[in-house]
Amino acid sequence: MGYWEGRQHLNYYATVKQWLEPLSGTLLDIGCADTPVAQWGSFEKRYAINDLPFPVMDGVECIQADWMKTDLRADVITCLQVLEHFEARPLMLFANKIFSSCETAIISVPYLWPADFCRGHVQDPIDVRKLIDLVGRCPAKLDIVEDNNYYRLIALFKKDFT
Repeated sequence: MGYWEGRQHLNYYATVKQWLEPLSGTLLDIGCADTPVAQWGSFEKRYAINDLPFPVMDGVECIQADWMKTDLRADVITCLQVLEHFEARPLMLFANKIFSSCETAIISVPYLWPADFCRGHVQDPIDVRKLIDLVGRCPAKLDIVEDNNYYRLIALFKKDFT
């Protein structure tokens, strides 16, 4: 079973999809794996970037690369379930690049997952204060969404919020 196939029913994806609906311009999904997030909403141009191979998506320019080594910009950037994999310093650099490359960013992270619960997560547990401290700014909007007794924090950042 693929990553998306096992996750497509999760509520946090429905929330992200709903938040994308009123937005427009260009969309960039960072760390997409095989999810169709870059196909959601009404965007004139769509990009998806992942450092590992991932499937081609209709209507999306799919790029396999290290996003930190690109100069991609978009009106809206999504980055779902990625930041928790970074140590604090690289995470801050990654987040700063997101915020300097878009007008609106939608970021999700696991919410209060126990330390060492998920292999590869170096930031767990993450609460709202920790997310703000890690990315260096407050969200314009946030939601905590439950999926099978696990929670995810979804935050929307606008360029004028610091």
